[in-house]
Amino acid sequence: MIKTKLYFKNGTDSGVLTEALTVLPESIRPIYFAEDEGRVIKANVLSDTERFQTFLKENSIGFFLYSENKTCIDISTPRSGYAEVTLWLTEDLSGELSIALFQSLIGCKPVFGYACEDGEYDHRNRYYITIGKNHVEDWIGRKLDQYISGVYWYTLLSDGLLAQHGVKLVDLVDEAMCAESLGDGSLHLLKFFDNPEDWRGNASRLDNLCERVEGVFSRSSVEEAVIGVTNFLEYDDIIANWR
Repeated sequence: MIKTKLYFKNGTDSGVLTEALTVLPESIRPIYFAEDEGRVIKANVLSDTERFQTFLKENSIGFFLYSENKTCIDISTPRSGYAEVTLWLTEDLSGELSIALFQSLIGCKPVFGYACEDGEYDHRNRYYITIGKNHVEDWIGRKLDQYISGVYWYTLLSDGLLAQHGVKLVDLVDEAMCAESLGDGSLHLLKFFDNPEDWRGNASRLDNLCERVEGVFSRSSVEEAVIGVTNFLEYDDIIANWR
């Protein structure tokens, strides 16, 4: 499965995000809204604006949208942190539909975004370790206020985020196969390899890129920090720096 995710400044209106998504291609264009994941009520159609506005008042921090073929988009606008829009593309849908999601939301001024297979995201931002008899998993490196979380098949970068972390766009573009500026020119979409499933053959190359560009999260920092750790409490204290 391919996940496409965009981050927006806190306070971005969920109704505005939803409206922007109505221009998506038919296969992923949202038709229904839902409070619970996977539970689609046919009466909850976006075209019923009065019903949807009532729903928004009761579900202001998050809800789900579904296309006619049940493709899911998750909208999350928490009271703190970043607003997020996430699209899941199943195997029967082209990964290039990710581009349509990026383009539809340019006017909402995303801060950061990516599209990649689940396996690539796990490789970049999930850490596994065995301590004694315990197998431990943690999400790491996803705090955009501390660093750019990584580079992926498609990576969307804003000038604001690059400046915040002192990252020069050219240092990333040099490693990408293609790059283009979107909207008013302050957003940059980089593609690092042809197809989403090609990530395994490019993993080491992008690992090295993340490691050498200061301001971009690199899992090698975590791996080095936990070398020799045999106590879970010690590990937990160390890994907290990257959760």
